[in-house]
Amino acid sequence: MLIPARLQFATDRLRLSRGDPAWGYARALQTRSSDGFLRQAAARDLIGDFQPWAAPFIVALIGEYIVEILEDIAAGLTPEIAQALAAFIAENPAYWRTTKCRVMSYWDAYYRHGGYDMPVTHVPPMEEPSCWSRMKRRMLRYWNVGHRHDRGNGMHRSYRRDEYIGFKLIDRLDLAVAGKA
Repeated sequence: MLIPARLQFATDRLRLSRGDPAWGYARALQTRSSDGFLRQAAARDLIGDFQPWAAPFIVALIGEYIVEILEDIAAGLTPEIAQALAAFIAENPAYWRTTKCRVMSYWDAYYRHGGYDMPVTHVPPMEEPSCWSRMKRRMLRYWNVGHRHDRGNGMHRSYRRDEYIGFKLIDRLDLAVAGKA
């Protein structure tokens, strides 16, 4: 199964309501939106009225960096949903490995030390401008998504590995795949 990486939506043009049979499919596609708030709302809807075909869209969200979406998934993850996600994961082990690597990478980049407040001291002077450009792009992309800003200075809360919600979701779904959840 192939799902899009990011989509642009004109949400004011969506004329579907919750009772419409296509509503769930539209919400699944909206989990791939470039707007983090729309992704979060769509994820809540998919979890709230979960259908097994939605598993790839939920698993894709687990590999992303918005803690609030991960928290919503964890809050709505019933044993039945966990089993449906585990069935998808068991059929797609390479994709699950990639998702787990993304969780690790995003935690390391955004949440391990609280974000972008660390000085870049290990970069050779010749590479500083390109490094700063990449960092600014990441900061702007991250800032525009609507993350939590706990420290009041635009930085993110730090999480130890054992308290980060992404790893908790991975552990829970790994147990479900192994039949132990």
